Amino acid sequence: MKLNRNDYTVEAAAGGGFYAYFMNNVLCSAYGETPADACENLEQIVDDFVSDMYMVEEFVCDSVNIWRKEYLF
Repeated sequence: MKLNRNDYTVEAAAGGGFYAYFMNNVLCSAYGETPADACENLEQIVDDFVSDMYMVEEFVCDSVNIWRKEYLF
């Protein structure tokens, strides 16, 4: 996922390097030696996060459909 500049913020880390934080979810953050590295790593983290959310959604939908078939019909 290509992030827009308004989607994240980059801060210098105390020990060197940089952290990039996704503005919509501060749990999505990444470290890099340069600001560009941190942003590139953050894009991968956000991709993984979104992919995981779709997997959870599929699991929940499948579980509900199974439950409906077993208990409602």
